[in-house]
Amino acid sequence: MARGIGDAFGGKRTTLEEQREIWSEALHEDVIWEGPTFDPPLAFVGREACGRFFELLLEVVPEFSTQLVTFWPTAEADAFIIESTGGGATVDGGTYDQRYFSQITNKDGLAFRMREWCNPFETYQAFGEERWKKRTAEIMATHNVPWPESQAKH
Repeated sequence: MARGIGDAFGGKRTTLEEQREIWSEALHEDVIWEGPTFDPPLAFVGREACGRFFELLLEVVPEFSTQLVTFWPTAEADAFIIESTGGGATVDGGTYDQRYFSQITNKDGLAFRMREWCNPFETYQAFGEERWKKRTAEIMATHNVPWPESQAKH
């Protein structure tokens, strides 16, 4: 049975190899993750870019976990909105504590589009703003693919 993103973000420390196996099973080839509240806004385009972004998260918060607060279905069968909390201890000795509102669309049983609203200042504090901005920019510059035709640009 294929694993989903929750298998990586369930509070269990995973190896880089395990993470990459999960991304290949859980993420659609044309997946996009967007973070519109960040400065600048983030958009990771394609399985490799999204996987590298998630690896950054787990590199800094190795036992990151999330807890569902509320689930809202939408008119689209494969789309939903969730409110969740997430976080954990950071490798720098701090704590990451975040509240997310996420609009998620699946396609063919895989994560296809994820748009998350959260407090960027909580992220900057936990990850270090300079490290966060440098690493996310590097991931987008190195691993983003052209915007897939299968994805609406909005």
